[in-house]
Amino acid sequence: MRDYCWIISDGTVGMELQCIALAESLNLKYQIKHISPSPILTALPQFGAVPLFWKDKHYNKEFCPPFPKVSITCGRRHAGFAIALKRISKGKVSTIHIQDPRINSCFFDHLVVPEHDPSRGKNIIISKGSLTNINRNTLAAEAKRFLDLVSHLPQPRIAINIGGSSKRAVIDKLSAEKIVDKLTLLAKGNDCGLMVTTSRRTDETIKYQLRKLSEKQNVLVYGGVGPNPYMGFLGLADTIIVTSDSINMISEACSTGKPVYIITLGKNNKRKQSFLDTMQQEGRTRPFDGHLNNWTYEALNETERVAAIIREKLAVNNII
Repeated sequence: MRDYCWIISDGTVGMELQCIALAESLNLKYQIKHISPSPILTALPQFGAVPLFWKDKHYNKEFCPPFPKVSITCGRRHAGFAIALKRISKGKVSTIHIQDPRINSCFFDHLVVPEHDPSRGKNIIISKGSLTNINRNTLAAEAKRFLDLVSHLPQPRIAINIGGSSKRAVIDKLSAEKIVDKLTLLAKGNDCGLMVTTSRRTDETIKYQLRKLSEKQNVLVYGGVGPNPYMGFLGLADTIIVTSDSINMISEACSTGKPVYIITLGKNNKRKQSFLDTMQQEGRTRPFDGHLNNWTYEALNETERVAAIIREKLAVNNII
């Protein structure tokens, strides 16, 4: 019988998917428990160790024995409850937290911290970018699932993954028009098919311009109706183009082993720019200049690498 874990999440898709990817790589059967993180624990996660901040009727009913052997959380706003669960379970739950909570690592059993974040320590495992569930099998399955959707598009086929505004940069009409103009020239100049998806953060300004692009020949823009073909497009693509705003999307693209081009979207903070620089220096990505080339590199396989390290640590302590 497989060991099981709780994934604790507020429903944020990018964070939840990282937890699921790690649980599956650890061969853990998981149950997702949704919470609404309290403002205090979000701002001061270490207060999760203080009963005053987690003893309420909801938590007492939802988070009670039998406890799992492992919990997995992601992002600072979930860190406080990971700490609280350790206290609630009287130490029975081994906590795995993804991303840097910017507090003392002693509050967790295992921390998975991206390379571009500062925390380091004995119980910290460093990862390059985000954890993903992308591998050869999932890509092949999703490609087969959505092949009929893109069968009318010429080859090569290019997956275009568009993000949106961030705290540092709001995407205006001019920026959106420039992106769509570049993609229009790409389709014309290379006689290729474009498979376009957007994210939950994609601005209406960009979506409006993309609707114009969808009227062009050899372009398919997913409009939100029916199953999301995002993973299928990654599997079907010969090349991938991603906007620079999302470390998750770039990590997923680089996990395919296919050429990845980056479209700059706004100004990046130091952490994000460090990640982008690393991906480019290691030969996974190149800036998008309108041209298409083919190259090879070692695909990111961080989830399995990180899982192997954690699996060994858990085995040493007879947890799994």
